[in-house]
Amino acid sequence: MKIVYLTWGETPRAYGVFGSQVIGQFLETSKLSPEVEFHFISAVPIIHSGLIREKWHYFKELKSVKSKLSPIAFHWLPIWTSQNFINSSKYSFVLMHGLTHLHLKAKLKKIQPEIVHCRSYHAAWAALNVKIKYGFTYKIIFDGRGLWPEEVALKKDWSEQSIDYLFLKSIESQLLDKCDCSVSVSDTMHEYYTNLGAQNDHTIYLSADTRKLKVEINEFEVSDTIRFCYVGALSEDTWHKPQLLVELYRKLRLLFPKTQLTIVTTSNFLLLKQAFSEFPTKEIIFTSTKTREELKQVLKKQDFGLMTYFLPENDKEKLLGNMVLAVKTAEYFVAGLPMICNAYCGGASSIIKENGLGVIYYPENIDDLTLEEFIPYLKVSAREKCQSFASENFDYEINAENYKELYQSLMVYK
Repeated sequence: MKIVYLTWGETPRAYGVFGSQVIGQFLETSKLSPEVEFHFISAVPIIHSGLIREKWHYFKELKSVKSKLSPIAFHWLPIWTSQNFINSSKYSFVLMHGLTHLHLKAKLKKIQPEIVHCRSYHAAWAALNVKIKYGFTYKIIFDGRGLWPEEVALKKDWSEQSIDYLFLKSIESQLLDKCDCSVSVSDTMHEYYTNLGAQNDHTIYLSADTRKLKVEINEFEVSDTIRFCYVGALSEDTWHKPQLLVELYRKLRLLFPKTQLTIVTTSNFLLLKQAFSEFPTKEIIFTSTKTREELKQVLKKQDFGLMTYFLPENDKEKLLGNMVLAVKTAEYFVAGLPMICNAYCGGASSIIKENGLGVIYYPENIDDLTLEEFIPYLKVSAREKCQSFASENFDYEINAENYKELYQSLMVYK
């Protein structure tokens, strides 16, 4: 059997989300099926973030990607546009496809896969159209990772009646109807896809390398300061707004006599320091990490992991937030950190609430938080409970088994 993993529009990197959620999980899945011939195809805009940020140094990063994937074959396909068109309107959508479908056809004709696992709406759309147009028989897994139509509409400020939003929803409808199966990354996303008519949707959570991220109980650094940690993007032009983190930390400082906030991000430190200027500089630590080992060294000095997101103002924003699980959720739990989570992040907050893994709150009612809510989660047993849940639900090996079962199920009905 031959399986192709297809990404579309993303810049391949050996680190970050692409390195962990894509390459890391794919490698672990491939180890369970040595009899399967795996291929990795990335269709990438000719003008992409790697060239813009790192220029020619990006080719060193690309070499790292190929090395990390080895011995799995890595194939690069050009998309003849710039990367910002990934947020496609009805009229720019075609720019992310066009001639690249011919490149994909040629590559798939040579490989002749039984399954094409598509990481995104764009990837699934390309695989579906190439399959129909050129008579391929492979099975398609639509692995959207999130509600892309709503994500684009939020960025572009489209209404639910706009022709662009309705166009993307029509793409979504066709993918759920014509692909052989779909994958949801949270229980709330599974429920949503099912309500849209998905007949064969599978919930497989985000992944984390528990072996590299897990902090043993005797490794945690004890302190009389209550330490809070935020991991991930943090800027006003993302869904993760600095102001909401400022407001949460302001409240937490009132509940505990001594506190500290560590922010692990690649976002602009200078702008963030300005946003957090009301707090003593010694309390706010800004840092960044590139490897799991580096992140572990930060997390072993923390007591809580934070997810603040943003305050949704309409039904579309609430829907989008309700799907959110986020990689940081897996990372916090693996490291043994209970979470303090915005209730509007439905994927994460539902897990926290159902399993007793932290505190959820509504940003507009932040003053309702009380010290008593946090005390149980400062116990060692709370750390152990988080790690136990992570090992059973977010571990690479656990998800590799889930993907293996999914691949096998598609072949049963070949």
